[in-house]
Amino acid sequence: MDIPYTLRREDRILERFILDDNVHKPVLLVEGARQVGKTWLVENALRHTGKPTFEVNLERDSLLRAEIDDCRDFQEFQDLLEDRLGFTGGSPSILFIDEAQESRHLGRYVRFMKEAWEKSTTILSGSTLTRLFRNDTRYPVGRVQKLVLWPFSFSEFLRTGDKDYLTRVILKSPSEVSGKRHQTLLSFYDRYLEVGGLPMVVRAYFNGEDYRKVRAQIISDYEQDFIRIFGEELIHIARGCLRSVANFAGGVSKNTTVIPSPTTPLNARINEIFARLEGWHLIIRSEQSGPSPEGSYGYLPKRYLFDTGVLRHLRESAVPSISVLNTVSMAARTPLGGVLENQVAVDLIRSVGVLSGWKRSSAGTEIDFVVKRGNASVPIECKATLSVNRRHLKGVLDYLNLYSVPKGYTVSFAPRSSIEVEHRTIENVPAYLVEAVVERSV
Repeated sequence: MDIPYTLRREDRILERFILDDNVHKPVLLVEGARQVGKTWLVENALRHTGKPTFEVNLERDSLLRAEIDDCRDFQEFQDLLEDRLGFTGGSPSILFIDEAQESRHLGRYVRFMKEAWEKSTTILSGSTLTRLFRNDTRYPVGRVQKLVLWPFSFSEFLRTGDKDYLTRVILKSPSEVSGKRHQTLLSFYDRYLEVGGLPMVVRAYFNGEDYRKVRAQIISDYEQDFIRIFGEELIHIARGCLRSVANFAGGVSKNTTVIPSPTTPLNARINEIFARLEGWHLIIRSEQSGPSPEGSYGYLPKRYLFDTGVLRHLRESAVPSISVLNTVSMAARTPLGGVLENQVAVDLIRSVGVLSGWKRSSAGTEIDFVVKRGNASVPIECKATLSVNRRHLKGVLDYLNLYSVPKGYTVSFAPRSSIEVEHRTIENVPAYLVEAVVERSV
């Protein structure tokens, strides 16, 4: 049975790339963690192109992968594709190589694809594409274009559950939402923060299946990837990195939360694995800056998981789940701030590409995210509250006054509102509207 395709924000980007008839197009690298829907995204676009398409998966076709790795040069590689697939480089056709990183030598030929294949469209996809350019293979600067796919946004989550009317509300980013609809959206958003945005998990949830089991299997598959790449002896560090980020989302990321009192060699290993997980888009890194470059020196980064459902799975395996609407104890609600901040990080990275936060001092005011738009800086602070008061605005207001910035944002579970304070504007955005507000305003 065919699984209905959920429209994605990235569909338009991919469609424009495929329909672009300029010669010597760059090679498109479709990146993202395993199971975020990369293959579905590309295959859906290819079905509507009308161009001859040649598709191969190097994880499944181990023979072709071995033959590519045996090629001595680009000419042999071209001949192999023509003999095995019927693909002729330079023709107005599309070559899609999925799980491209499984080949040890394919990366060597990427720069030649743009130069030699005048009219072709080439798309490479994979969950660990940084491995494509390994060892002595240089990254082909100027010859590739990247498209990073993340898990379903909240609007895509709703669309998968046939809640298109709510999807349309979100994408319109209304200045006012009725009280009843606000509660409805918060209720669905609460489920979204628990389920997450991995397509197979979301579909299992809306089909009434055991989505937690599906998610656990995906996490197990990640661990098998780690074992295959890092080896058995380092899997405990990779697990520790993910659990550390899950447990301390919203706080600074320290190696001592991965392994207590690590030795110097272990510190180096932890840093290396964090860098790999960030390169594979499993972990999002946010640098922390201060009022001056000197003041920023030594600030540790924050880190977030690519999917808030995975974060909840790792964090809440031994404790009850917290709820946006139903958890009333302040002590129990405290971790919800980190969960909200994690999801806002995912929403922001999808649009702005790079994240950073701000600290006035090591023990002073801090801002969760500062987004650059041209020459302007926009502060964003997350508050896991159902109502916003003056106390929640202090950090953003300090930033606005310090840098003479006219507008900042809070993200919370409260209704949308705009507050004028000391000739500055602070807009409170309900968390379920973040993706649309970021696209339009921030």
